[in-house]
Amino acid sequence: MQTSENNQGIKFEEPVSIAAHRKGVSCVKFSPNGQLIASSSADKQIKIWDLEGNLEATLKGHKLEVSEVCWDSESRSLVSASDDKSVRIWDCMSKTCLKILLGHENYAFCCGFNARATLVVSGSFDESIKIWNASEGTCLKTLVGHCGAVTAVQFNLDGTLVLSCSYDGKCCVWDVLSGCCLKSILSNETSLVQISHARLSPNGKYLLMSTLDSVIRLWDYKIGQGRVLKSYKGHINKDYCVMACFSTVKRKWVISGSEDGNILIWDLNTGEVLKRLVGHTRAILSCDAHPFQQIIVSGSLDKTIKIWRWS
Repeated sequence: MQTSENNQGIKFEEPVSIAAHRKGVSCVKFSPNGQLIASSSADKQIKIWDLEGNLEATLKGHKLEVSEVCWDSESRSLVSASDDKSVRIWDCMSKTCLKILLGHENYAFCCGFNARATLVVSGSFDESIKIWNASEGTCLKTLVGHCGAVTAVQFNLDGTLVLSCSYDGKCCVWDVLSGCCLKSILSNETSLVQISHARLSPNGKYLLMSTLDSVIRLWDYKIGQGRVLKSYKGHINKDYCVMACFSTVKRKWVISGSEDGNILIWDLNTGEVLKRLVGHTRAILSCDAHPFQQIIVSGSLDKTIKIWRWS
């Protein structure tokens, strides 16, 4: 890939390419302190890398493919969700599994910590969401309301709410204390579309929802039953759960992989495609933006991770 520049003057260096896993990469995440990258894969493993692409650790224990991995806010622990129906909590210093959370009846597909890392939330193909005590490994609540596989879960900033999305075409907002569903947001005003992923904005005010009609929508989820503020198009997302993200370093972007192996960057406010990064050879399931540097990481079914830097 040649370094190129678009009308807005966004220039990327040649990416660092890592032959990361033996099978497709399902998820890549920067640590909150910006020092490390975690990746998960269908090869059952989780790996930790530095920003130059050097391998720091390999975490083994899951018996089937790992769909998602998430950091805690202190960049000390990871939580992972796997097709073996388990959710695991890992200590990054000792590189050991601290807890195995069992209770889902089908693939555990998505997961995350609350801000204090006292709770874990997980979503499953069994259509349920579970909230766990992270230190004890016990299930505190099971949230039932979706009628399709749960594809993403996330605590809000203060940990009082959980947001979930599903193949049933709904995004639900749950009260953590009571376990009640406070509202359901439909993926589309005219017809329900399967939701492949959803993520809260860094300030917690908005929801970025990716759907299997190759559209990403920015929602103000707090108003009534939600309101679409902007739509982002140009990528392909019809078959896989593709994770989009925000970037707020210098400019406000929405970034997503595509099933054609490209990465697209949109202007958050206008919805204009600013850049298309070409380099992967198969679908990109996950990308993430560095918390304070001008770096993007992407993971693909081509088994590679790429680290992209712009100036």
